[in-house]
Amino acid sequence: MEAVVSGERDERLAALGFDVRRQQLAREYKRRRLALTLVRIVVYVLLSAWFLGGFTFTVKAWASAFGGGVPQYAVYAVFAYVLYWLPAIPLGVLGGYVLERRYGMSVQGVRSWLGDAAKGLAIGLGFSVLAVVVLYALLAAVPGYWWLAAWVLGMAAGAVLTWLGPVVLAPLFYKFEPLADEALAARLQALADRAGTRVVGVYRMLASAKTTRATGGLSGIGRTRRIVLSDTLLSRYTADEVETVIAHELAHHVHRDVLRLMAASAVASLVGLLAVDRALRAGVPALGLGGIDDIAGLPLLGLTAAAVSVVLAPVVNGLSRRWEARADAFAVAMTGNRAAFAATMVKIHDQNLGVADPSRLAEFLFHDHPSGRRRVESALR
Repeated sequence: MEAVVSGERDERLAALGFDVRRQQLAREYKRRRLALTLVRIVVYVLLSAWFLGGFTFTVKAWASAFGGGVPQYAVYAVFAYVLYWLPAIPLGVLGGYVLERRYGMSVQGVRSWLGDAAKGLAIGLGFSVLAVVVLYALLAAVPGYWWLAAWVLGMAAGAVLTWLGPVVLAPLFYKFEPLADEALAARLQALADRAGTRVVGVYRMLASAKTTRATGGLSGIGRTRRIVLSDTLLSRYTADEVETVIAHELAHHVHRDVLRLMAASAVASLVGLLAVDRALRAGVPALGLGGIDDIAGLPLLGLTAAAVSVVLAPVVNGLSRRWEARADAFAVAMTGNRAAFAATMVKIHDQNLGVADPSRLAEFLFHDHPSGRRRVESALR
């Protein structure tokens, strides 16, 4: 029965222009990535259980040697980050390097990959320590409504990072240059003008030294908003196809989907913080914490936040799929080129090993875009 269903799926995809072999590889690739993700979750839960079983107080004692308050919060965060990170190293190598190379998604050498991994580790550690210090300072200073203060600060920090991302964070991993194709740059700039969206320029991202994936879109907000096209996109797609990609991205700004997604994420964050507040208060007697601001409760905080995120992800993904479908329709209407949009969806799913026809359950749980098959069918209708 499974073979029959798979065969029917492949026939549908082939009729729309998808490469059946690439789609079979995509399903295999996604299954292996999902397996690694599940292993990561199990490792994270087991480590958290070990911490909350008493080891967290040992780490707290280590951190206490550097003083109380902020120094203790920071040192505990560093210890915890490293201890959680060490078991994840083999999984990171398997998922981030071996699997990507095996399926042709990465062409990055070991030295370059290790360099990016080190940058990611440093950035992650820095942001994590800062977040822990701020959260626990708030827990100590305003225990009654720390969650509200943390929520406001978190939203502000997210906006700042979105603004700074294209000019500070992204250049740490990729090189960018103004698009040399003046005709295409002018065409995309005119498209943005027609959509009423201000962009500061059109840039080429030199991605081919690391990946075979094709990407294109808008990055940043306000005065840092720009159109970014990977060289892997520019080398394989026609000007009409590139235009449909950017028209889709512009639709999100026209429809204020960026703000909608931020609002949905803000609601999810608020729910998560309230759940953390309840968990910490329950953990005081259950775990022997000295109060909700006891740094030994950090693993409980992280575990609760992660659980809420997993539960709410399908809801946020469902909203995102609706907005993405509307952006597809906008792109087709704005460019007047159904064939180019459909061809782009086919090519980009095959190139990036995106599963074009996932099961309904997989789409509901994991996908923030409609399936590639339905996007093509909608465009052609």
